[in-house]
Amino acid sequence: MRLTATSQTWWRLDADPHETWTWDGFTAPRHRFDPPSGRFRVRYAANDPVAAARERFPSRRIGPNAATLQLVQLHGPPSALHLTHQINLDALGLDDRVNTGRLDHPLPGGGDPLLAVSQQLSDAVYDWWDHSPPPLIYRTRSTPAARSMAFSQTCTWHQVRSRQLRDATALLVELVAFHGFDVPTAWL
Repeated sequence: MRLTATSQTWWRLDADPHETWTWDGFTAPRHRFDPPSGRFRVRYAANDPVAAARERFPSRRIGPNAATLQLVQLHGPPSALHLTHQINLDALGLDDRVNTGRLDHPLPGGGDPLLAVSQQLSDAVYDWWDHSPPPLIYRTRSTPAARSMAFSQTCTWHQVRSRQLRDATALLVELVAFHGFDVPTAWL
């Protein structure tokens, strides 16, 4: 497996300001790369603020209760394990389906084996990198040209900034004008 330097801005919509993020794992996985062990917490970001919004709001409806969500900019993470590179997929014995991490129709009574593999991969990477896993880069479900990142507390950022979503006027206008989102008009 090969790590690749990633020097760009990533975007995340979070209920909490980044200074107050907690890193305790969940007792059961909730999202694509959440580890089944619960030993650590994974957070997610996208390489484009529109992609971050599409992942957070798949219905493309942003209600007034989202006003205090934080639009977080994360600059300059360390090298990452790209699941979009064939050499890494081959080394892991995976195919491109790990990028979506979901079957269209889960197996009756058996759950979703693709989701389980993605979650188990997080635990494996955590162990392989001695409890300091690199971020995982993968293709988003909602915007195939965009990339998302699953990262843990060990990811070091050069700079982190945030503001409330309702104050990100340029992004909100772009979401409405070009991407079909419904946004409270009072925010524009």
